[in-house]
Amino acid sequence: MKNKIIFAIVFVSMVVVEMLPVSVQAGGSHDHEISGHEMVQKENHQHAGEGSAVGKAGVEADATQTIQVVTKDSMRYVFSPEPDIKSGDIVTFIITNEGQVSHEFSIGDKSEQDTHRKMMQNMPDMVHEDGNTITVKPGETKKLTWNFSGIPKGSHDVIVACNIPGHFEAGMFHKMTISQQGVMTRTEKSKPDNEKHHDMDPHDH
Repeated sequence: MKNKIIFAIVFVSMVVVEMLPVSVQAGGSHDHEISGHEMVQKENHQHAGEGSAVGKAGVEADATQTIQVVTKDSMRYVFSPEPDIKSGDIVTFIITNEGQVSHEFSIGDKSEQDTHRKMMQNMPDMVHEDGNTITVKPGETKKLTWNFSGIPKGSHDVIVACNIPGHFEAGMFHKMTISQQGVMTRTEKSKPDNEKHHDMDPHDH
């Protein structure tokens, strides 16, 4: 009799489990499902926070200087004051979008910008909120603090760019070079709308 009772309990338990949705049997995994876009976006944010060849994310409280940046639909950045940064400086950029479309403010070297631009071509609606890249919507003002440390010896380019499809190609980038002495000098600045960028051909990317 005792064995029959145990068998009945086991049988009922098995029936109940079979009737449960697959997601419940998997321990509620449906609550953690994310789309491929979200997964790539999350992964990108994690990579963005790991630093780059031209520095790493910094803390605003440690900033040695502050630079105001305006993004415009003419595909230009306007800096105030113009960047004058030494290796090791921690800079807080305050970015205001005065345009009618979203713009990015991304810091990296040529290789990093190339990689990011290719990714944005596949996912043009991706929004960035941390690391070396932020997305600023029309009318918004956001901050990005960057620590220009750990930069390799010798001359090394630093590029600020907007990699939303078509923006970089229209001239929305600002190229600077760090000399062997660690002083950052401006070699390319955002120019008036009727001028062309000659120092950096977007078709080379």
